[in-house]
Amino acid sequence: MENELKNAVNALESGKTILYPTDTIWGIGCDAASDNATKKIFEIKKRDYSKGLICLVSSFEMVQDYADITEIEKHKNESSETPTTFIFENPRNISSYVIGNNNSIAFRVPNNNFCIRLIEALGRPLVSSSANLSGNLIPKSYDDISREIKKNVGYIVKLKKFNDYKVSSRILKYSSNDGRFHQLR
Repeated sequence: MENELKNAVNALESGKTILYPTDTIWGIGCDAASDNATKKIFEIKKRDYSKGLICLVSSFEMVQDYADITEIEKHKNESSETPTTFIFENPRNISSYVIGNNNSIAFRVPNNNFCIRLIEALGRPLVSSSANLSGNLIPKSYDDISREIKKNVGYIVKLKKFNDYKVSSRILKYSSNDGRFHQLR
């Protein structure tokens, strides 16, 4: 795992995209602060630029540099049992391509040692988008990921290649209107 961690960090720091396993699905990722790398994810997936992207963070504390998380404490323990993505309004210090047209940002703390260590080594959030072309089904395993995706990413992490698809995360969006999170999925 150490060698893969080093290779993935080198790719990310070089502005490349990576294909990597998360605690939920296989993802296409990059440094969330890099406009060029984030734009490349949209090109690889053939995704509409108006749609935002999810970012993985190593801790809830990391989110504080990118969004106001005062209400997240209520859901912190709950998200350790169920993969949960939190959406916040008015993000800062992140690629505009991650944000999309709705001026919000989505964060999730993965329950995956490799992802946590990768994010910590990078020192910034990691974009995480499902490893499929936009509009296509999410692959259930590494073998189901299209050749087009595999050939267009900058680096493929060589861990758990036959890991089955588990479940995508639920999504909670924070509303400044009522100061609460509302479940979207």
